[in-house]
Amino acid sequence: MASNYATVLSSLSSATSHIVNLHYMLSKAVVKSRPSVLWCYKDKLELSSHKKKRAKQVKKLMQRGLLDPEKVDPFSLFLETGGLTYCLYKDSERILGNTFGMCILQDFEALTPNLLARTIETVEGGGLIVLLLRSLSSLTSLYTMAMDVHERFRTESHSEPQRAL
Repeated sequence: MASNYATVLSSLSSATSHIVNLHYMLSKAVVKSRPSVLWCYKDKLELSSHKKKRAKQVKKLMQRGLLDPEKVDPFSLFLETGGLTYCLYKDSERILGNTFGMCILQDFEALTPNLLARTIETVEGGGLIVLLLRSLSSLTSLYTMAMDVHERFRTESHSEPQRAL
């Protein structure tokens, strides 16, 4: 019996192979066509969203000798197969009304409660939500991390976020 709840996972942002594997497992778990992917970020996309730019990047890597044509990078195949929608956090209103099978939230520190709700509600039942965390020394730093939303709550007397006990 399949559940209609979305699954939330977190991963380090350098772990692009995890994204490919998670998308593969999701596509095998659903009966319908290949799930579409929503990739949200604050201001800098860590990968090129334009095919010509990606082709130019691959060509540069080949010229430098860093790309082995014998070995196919699964992440580049994942990006080239299509079905990816890129969205800045500030433009997240445009994705409302759409449904995606997988949502990748790149800059976790930049999330606000409204952005989080807006992006997560676009994921279909049984879909996957991946939070890309830059680096965390331990899970306790997750609840003490300073996020962009905390900026409006800082005053002269409370300039730094309070640490939880």
